[in-house]
Amino acid sequence: MEGQGAHGMVVIVALIAATAVAMLLPAAVGFTLREPALARAFLYSAALLVSIAGLIFLATRNARGAQRLHPVWFMALGYLVLPALMAIPMTEAVPGMRFRDAWFEMVAAFTTTGASVIEGPGTLSVHLWRALVAWGGGLFTLVAATALLAPMKLGGFELFTAQAQRGSGPQALYQPDAGASAKALVRLRDQLSLIAPVYLGLTLVLWVALSIVGNPPLAALIVAMSTLATSGITAEPVFLGGISEVLVALLLALALCRRFWPGADSVLGRRTLRRDLELRMAVVVLGGIVAVLALRAVLGAGGHALEVWGMGFTALSFLTTTGFVSAHLTGSDGVFTGAGGMLFLALALLGGGVATTAGGLKLMRAFALFWQARHEVERLVYPASVGGDGPHLRALREWGAISAWQFLMIFIFSLLALTAIVTLTGVRFEDAVVFAVAALTTTGPLPQVAGSTVLHWSDLGDLARGALALGMVLGRLELLLLLLIVWRR
Repeated sequence: MEGQGAHGMVVIVALIAATAVAMLLPAAVGFTLREPALARAFLYSAALLVSIAGLIFLATRNARGAQRLHPVWFMALGYLVLPALMAIPMTEAVPGMRFRDAWFEMVAAFTTTGASVIEGPGTLSVHLWRALVAWGGGLFTLVAATALLAPMKLGGFELFTAQAQRGSGPQALYQPDAGASAKALVRLRDQLSLIAPVYLGLTLVLWVALSIVGNPPLAALIVAMSTLATSGITAEPVFLGGISEVLVALLLALALCRRFWPGADSVLGRRTLRRDLELRMAVVVLGGIVAVLALRAVLGAGGHALEVWGMGFTALSFLTTTGFVSAHLTGSDGVFTGAGGMLFLALALLGGGVATTAGGLKLMRAFALFWQARHEVERLVYPASVGGDGPHLRALREWGAISAWQFLMIFIFSLLALTAIVTLTGVRFEDAVVFAVAALTTTGPLPQVAGSTVLHWSDLGDLARGALALGMVLGRLELLLLLLIVWRR
């Protein structure tokens, strides 16, 4: 009988094997586009990864012992191990690319950040590989969030627990029980079989739709995968018409709320979309931003109706931490200086829905903090008032708001530390803040639009990029999770 210690390696072996299979697609595209050297790099790397997966499986299949592997380490190991393997063909596919640069590229892709150090347009095969890695990272996030984090009430799921009792801190729910590794493996398999068909189907539908409206098929596939994964990776030319943006916007809405995905009711509770608090928060935020920016466009020079749509699309894109910029909305030299850039930076910080492919603080945490602040103000005005919010909202006003506040504080301190490290490498403070926010919120295109000038990831030194890559992993793991693994109360 296999021991507990072997279960974690099964997940790693499966992920390595899936990575090897994924490399066959850019290899096939490379041969089709008459890029034999690039195609061979991916083909040989796939063979190498299959060999590595096989050796690890043979070495661990009879492992025994009572070792208990915390389920969150399944996610951490994935983000630590896979990018190094994914970077192997990039060193051969991109001339002059060092392994450390390729590793950064793959960390950014697998965490769905979408940052890139590739200078110039690059080849379609390379962009396809980046988008495919990000697409797999998005699927991994969706599956792992429900299978690993929901049972432990982590990753924002604690905000949906209406049965929480006063005085019981969320830390009491974070300890895995005996056999957690085996149970997590079963949940991963079940959630993968439930979510993967929908995820793949929506990607194919968007790909076909984008191709029909005039986008080149390969570029449309890259955009389709980037949309579902909210990575913001694109290849030129793309977005040849307004219909393309409408199609992308419809699927970007999936990152605003987990209830759009199958199996959500079992972990979030039954609630209609009309009553969903995350969607309400998103509608209020986007509606207010569109109204303000539309008024600004009308009062300014050259405002027209298409700019209003462009503002709404770009705001939705940055709220979901994707980073697409509408073709109808461009600032000076492509940069949204001043209030515009700060607005998109704030949207990325806010983030999308809990347990979606979006990064950031998450809409539900923002709502919990807002609802608690509203309640405190009401108590100041009416000290003798009695709240009638119901059990779910009362839970948000109790330790739900406390949990959101803890995450916010950890996020702020992490942002300060990451900004300080990047600043010490010689980057201006303002630029370091933008890069740090982009990393922690997994919004790679943010430096290109939110700074006073266009910022490029390739301009950073190795130390700065290494620190920011770690920030991307921490942002995807939501920071608090790693703290709770080693912190016991």
